This record gives sequence, structure tokens and C-alpha cells, in this order.
Amino acid sequence: MNTLDLLLQLDEQKLKKPSKEVEVKRLSELTGSKVVFRIEALTPAKMDEIQEMSIDKNTDHINMAELQIMTVVEGTKDPNFKSKELMDKFNVYTPKDLIKKILLPGEILTLYNMVGELSGFDGGAIEEIKN
Repeated sequence: MNTLDLLLQLDEQKLKKPSKEVEVKRLSELTGSKVVFRIEALTPAKMDEIQEMSIDKNTDHINMAELQIMTVVEGTKDPNFKSKELMDKFNVYTPKDLIKKILLPGEILTLYNMVGELSGFDGGAIEEIKN
């Protein structure tokens, strides 16, 4: 069976975005209970949107800190960093500011990398066939 036939047989319902739950250990220690974030892969359209928002208009270069934070905002489904209640609790006005207030830089980078892996940036998503 060729690849086209295989793709034509694929059940579209199975094309759900990969997700997983991860524990933020420092926050777990602070609360005395497991603090678990549910993260998921981003769509190509959402990745494009985040990259576009992360371009520094003065230099035309991507602001990596902005890219990382926005990837975490969009890739974290629980907790919802866009929650007004959560932003009010921490006295911030944007999801980006909320992430900066709750998470350490290394935690942001780790979550960014995990969302990237779920989105197919792990290097193992596609494999070359050797003849």
C-alpha cells in the first residue's frame, strides 16, 4: 500500500494534538501539593502567529524570550495563563507578565522545549529511510 492510500485511510479523529502533563517541582514544594501543568502541541498557524508577535520591529530579529513565553502561554492548557482570575491574584495585566511572575527563567525554557517537542521539534519526529 502506498503512502497516499495510507493517508486516505487515516481517521481524522486520531489527528489530535499530542499533550502531556508535567509537574513544576518548585511550585509543588511551595504549595505542598503536586502542581501539574497540561501542555500540548501547537498548530502551524499558532506557531506562525507566535513567531510574528516575537519579531522585534526595530531589528527584524526574533526576540527569543518573547517567543519562549508566548509558546508557554499558548502551549499550556491547564492552568490557563489567560485567566483573569489568575492574573488578578498575581496583580498582573497580561499572560506574559503572569508567567514571568510565577515561573523562573529555566522553568519557562523547559516548558518551551517540551511544547516544542510535542509540536514535532524533537528531532525524532521524522526519520530518513536508508536504502
